[in-house]
Amino acid sequence: MGSKTQRVGLRNRLAGGVRRNLNQEEMMASNNNKTLMFHGGAFASVIPLLVFLAITIVLVFKGAAQVEGMIIAVMLGISVGMLFALKPAEYSEQVFSLMANRICTVAIVCWLWAGAFSGILADSGLVEAIVWVGWKLNLTGRTFTMVVFIASCLFAVSTGTGFGTVVGFITVMYPAGIVLGGDPAALTGAILSGGAFGDNLAPVSDTTIVSAATQETDVGGVVRSRLKYCLIAASISCVLFYLFGDGQSSIDPKEAARLLEETADPSALPMLIPGIVVFILAVNSFHFLTALNIGIVTAVVIGQVTGVFPLEKVFQITADGSVAGSALDGVLSMLPIAILALLLVTANGLMEAGGFLDWLMNKLNKTVARTVRGAEAAIVGLISLTNIFVPINTIAMITVGPLANQLRKRHNIHPYRSANLLDTISCSFPALLPYESSLVAAAAVQRGLVERYDFVVVVPWAQEAPFIFYGIILFPLMLIAVATGFGHRKG
Repeated sequence: MGSKTQRVGLRNRLAGGVRRNLNQEEMMASNNNKTLMFHGGAFASVIPLLVFLAITIVLVFKGAAQVEGMIIAVMLGISVGMLFALKPAEYSEQVFSLMANRICTVAIVCWLWAGAFSGILADSGLVEAIVWVGWKLNLTGRTFTMVVFIASCLFAVSTGTGFGTVVGFITVMYPAGIVLGGDPAALTGAILSGGAFGDNLAPVSDTTIVSAATQETDVGGVVRSRLKYCLIAASISCVLFYLFGDGQSSIDPKEAARLLEETADPSALPMLIPGIVVFILAVNSFHFLTALNIGIVTAVVIGQVTGVFPLEKVFQITADGSVAGSALDGVLSMLPIAILALLLVTANGLMEAGGFLDWLMNKLNKTVARTVRGAEAAIVGLISLTNIFVPINTIAMITVGPLANQLRKRHNIHPYRSANLLDTISCSFPALLPYESSLVAAAAVQRGLVERYDFVVVVPWAQEAPFIFYGIILFPLMLIAVATGFGHRKG
């Protein structure tokens, strides 16, 4: 009996020693990655990101959630973080080193070329051409509402800008849809849903580029693996827009005909070809930059041949010696998000250098992220929470992306899968939030249209949100994918 008790005690002491050794190894591993020391320990390294989030939340409530304001917010956060560094000079050098992060550089390079490409297509008259198609096919009521969703999906996938799709389609397709008997709230929801679809799937979308870059993988493979989720959600959305898209138009037929004649123009239909070319090349394993360059050349050539988009509209030197053009406008539109990305990646890097990310990873691995499914659920939870506080989904993905990348590496999750979780969640329920940038833009454009057309209404958020079917469907679809393991192997 005594001998057995001694053996049990020995086993317990050995087990305790093993546990202590493992804990010491975890601490040593964390310390090995820790290159910056802070007053307050590893938790002080979170200060730059916390300052950014706090100011961003204030901007949201003030109705000023713009990228330019967020740039100042994260700069202030990094400066405040320096006050807590034990060695401010080392902290400053770390900031310079983190600015050269390859993941962020890849995203910025892709954004610049994608900006030039989308700038050309957005100014080519594609929206007016799509209105012409709907008009000539005699589509009305719920059928036109469904076609507005499909058309906005196509435009957003071609140009890669969900925000630009919303602004362009609300300006032209929204009043045209009301004239043709569509429900105003359903039309608004269809356009917002189409923008979210394109943002989610387009190879040239900023969210697609960020999701691939932060997970260190290729854009084409991410788009290919994401297609199944997008098509399921879009197909169900099509049916719902057909069922619930009817309105009660009482527009004077002469007024309707005049409006359609003013806006409909088929000449830019060939400009759909460059978007299709880039999509096909990207999903067939062409290097993304190669695909974009081919797309830009294709757009310029088609514009010249058809005469709808002359070269001087792409790029020109004005009489006063300045430069202008759609390509330049597209590139410049990407600069604020590129600067913010550099700063946010730096803030994330400071957390890693300070040891906080290692601490957080260990906590997650001991709690919710013990299994592959748990790690995926943790990614979903983190990106969902961040999207609630940050009104621009690209910024939310840049913030969470590095942590998601560590989780997927530790649990051997395919990078397509983690990229898809980041992007699909960011393009789902956040598309319904009243302070989301596309919803704010839609309301602003509608207010401008009210002054031009007496039949146009500004749709309240409570009425349009139930019609953003794509976002409503995509979120539970991804939760099911995580719970069942659907699409786990390669995204």
